[in-house]
Amino acid sequence: MANLGMQTSDWRSDGSLAYSLFRFTFGLNIMMRGVVRIAMGLPAFQNYMLTQFKDVPVMPSAFLIPFATVLPFVETLIGLCILLGFQTRAALIAGALMIAGLTFGTMLRQDFTIAWLQLDYAIAFFLLIALRSWNLISVDAMMGGGKASTAVPARV
Repeated sequence: MANLGMQTSDWRSDGSLAYSLFRFTFGLNIMMRGVVRIAMGLPAFQNYMLTQFKDVPVMPSAFLIPFATVLPFVETLIGLCILLGFQTRAALIAGALMIAGLTFGTMLRQDFTIAWLQLDYAIAFFLLIALRSWNLISVDAMMGGGKASTAVPARV
């Protein structure tokens, strides 16, 4: 019969492995969004953003250019931190807020298809934050800042 009490998570558990693989893949996805935008050249990404918002009167280009300049670097940094599991909680919160901001802009453009995609990202951030007790294969855990000592309910 399974122990109904609390047990300490083990970095070798399937839950920890699954979390780490998902966190790594998701972090890679976010990081590469930024890397590709930087590689294609910031002016090209700025022009793309201006084109996307040309028919949105409440979004001035004076705001879009700085946003389009900073966003790729923010995506790269957040993605790298998530990928490595470094400052995981802060990176996930920053990423969730970033997606909320991007969703706001997407809704101003009334691009509901992309908004649904962004909701998928929001759900992924939610899951990674909510299940962070499995973040045991990470830089945070190696540095003692992970959730390695957190007790989790035993499986029944």
